[in-house]
Amino acid sequence: MEGIECVGQALGSRSEPRVAKRSHPLHTSSMPLAILLILGTALFRCLRPWVGGPENFAPMAALALCGGLYLPRPWNWAGPLLCLLVSDAVLNLHYGLALWTGSTLAAMAAYLLIFVLGDWLARRPSWMGWLAGSLVASILFYLLTNTEAWWFLPGYEKSWAGWVQALTLGLPGYPPTWTFLRNSVVSDMIFTLIFVVGVEWAARRFPQNLRPRLARMPFRPAR
Repeated sequence: MEGIECVGQALGSRSEPRVAKRSHPLHTSSMPLAILLILGTALFRCLRPWVGGPENFAPMAALALCGGLYLPRPWNWAGPLLCLLVSDAVLNLHYGLALWTGSTLAAMAAYLLIFVLGDWLARRPSWMGWLAGSLVASILFYLLTNTEAWWFLPGYEKSWAGWVQALTLGLPGYPPTWTFLRNSVVSDMIFTLIFVVGVEWAARRFPQNLRPRLARMPFRPAR
């Protein structure tokens, strides 16, 4: 099932440094960053059938999670949804499906919840919080999208056993659904790190344009 991915949550440790006020903008002109992240995410997901790679390996959930920290409104919540609608249309046409399906709606609901999680984490940003958050988001997306599949696909028995099957083995002829969760956890962790480290490094490298949101980097960048 193409396009299942996830992202995560977690409370920042009290010992982690925090930003004094969330109201401070990331930088003076955040639109170029928003456009770059949104277009890059959509393109990455659209190209997957042609370039290959693990199932469910995409930056969608990481974008929804990190949008609350780095993207201006309304792009922090609308950007992931726009990416989903565009990439789902491209992928579904490639696979001979309708432009949007029930799984699109389930994914939209998941990304909105992940955005809420990221927006909450942005009020207390910490490295451990964001990494743990990516794990929670992955699980959240996995539960919502697989529950939608269990309810609407006729191959699943509408019972507790059928729901467990949807969350573990899936339908015959397809990879076990637990492998989607595994790939999502790895993918969301990697792309969350890429987004956060990349933007924080740029904010320190170009302070005239960008303002870091986290008090310190997890490592000392090379000069």
